[in-house]
Amino acid sequence: MPPSPTTPQSGELRDPLLKSLPEPYLQPLSAPSTASADHRHHSSFLHTIAAAIPSAGAYPLLVFLPLGLIAGVCGWNPVLVSIYNFLAIIPLSALVSDSSDALSDYLGDLLGGLVNASLGNSVELSTGILAVASGDFYFAQCVMIGSILSDLLLILGCCLVTASYNTYILHFNKPVTGALASLMVVTSVGLILPSVLYSTFPFDLGDQIVSFSRGTSVVLLVLYGGYLYFQLGTHSHLFQQQSSDQDEVDSSPEPRRDLNKSLFILALSTLAIVACTRYILASIPATAIALNISKTFIATILIPIASNAPEGAAVIMACTGGGDVNFAISVIVSSILQIGLFVIPFLVMLGWPIGQPMTLYFETFHTVVLFFSVLLVNCILQDGKYTYIHGSMLVAMYAILTLAFYVR
Repeated sequence: MPPSPTTPQSGELRDPLLKSLPEPYLQPLSAPSTASADHRHHSSFLHTIAAAIPSAGAYPLLVFLPLGLIAGVCGWNPVLVSIYNFLAIIPLSALVSDSSDALSDYLGDLLGGLVNASLGNSVELSTGILAVASGDFYFAQCVMIGSILSDLLLILGCCLVTASYNTYILHFNKPVTGALASLMVVTSVGLILPSVLYSTFPFDLGDQIVSFSRGTSVVLLVLYGGYLYFQLGTHSHLFQQQSSDQDEVDSSPEPRRDLNKSLFILALSTLAIVACTRYILASIPATAIALNISKTFIATILIPIASNAPEGAAVIMACTGGGDVNFAISVIVSSILQIGLFVIPFLVMLGWPIGQPMTLYFETFHTVVLFFSVLLVNCILQDGKYTYIHGSMLVAMYAILTLAFYVR
């Protein structure tokens, strides 16, 4: 039989989905667990598996790296070029993530965080740089919006489902989730406002929207610097994983990775991602025609899923069996903020010296989708309580959006 649930200490339920449940069925996330020792060992085992997912599941896909590069150089069928390089991006993203985490042991939290900020979304960053350099601003914007939606709806939704399935009502860490939710709202406003401004004028703004986008990008970059200082400096304790079992696993002595090896793997993986991304971009027009799908679908759905697959799988597995969903949320939202506060503004500013007028003016459909997605997630996080049905709603919304982008 399941353990007897505990009664929440304070707060009336604001969520109408939760009001109908009797008071004894509320269980705060921070309440002392009455689970058996076997369950604790099981959770610790799951955390161990989650840490090994990138190595066990993604690294064998490195066999597609030489195939993708050879296919691109030799001009093979564009569909094969796209498939091989898509599959190669998955383990390369895992290598970049693992190497940048290893560098944090040597560089410290602040510098390590800056490395993660620069390379944590290396696929999106390299895709955006190549697209902006070629003048394909719409494709770059689609990749950025798709990456935010993938983290915000698909990965976060799966985390909530795996963390709360077969359990009672759980609670978020409101100081962390509240701050991150507010930052997401500010980020979405900064990205949506240029589109709203453009649509409200009866004439073409032209260079004015470019200037406005560049000024807004500077503000967003400064805000991202303040966020890094908040997360890695003054309030770093709020973002540490709160799990005693995980602390016991992490406290075991392990040999430190060689710094030179980590730097070499990081540099090589980043260059390989750039090469794979270049061949993907070159083959996308022919691939879209051959498979009867749009470039928008490839940019908004397929590329972000390939990029976020290793980190998403590890975070989802870490939440299984009542894992620390608060830490998972901080990882997911941090990735979203990297895109919204760093990568997109960086691409806008990059277009300035190279003569490409990249702006924050997104397509109306993109801005509406982003607005409602952030609004839905913000409502869930601000409420402070969740069950698996909340995660199911996020996954369902992502599935609906996938169909919408497919038929466009």
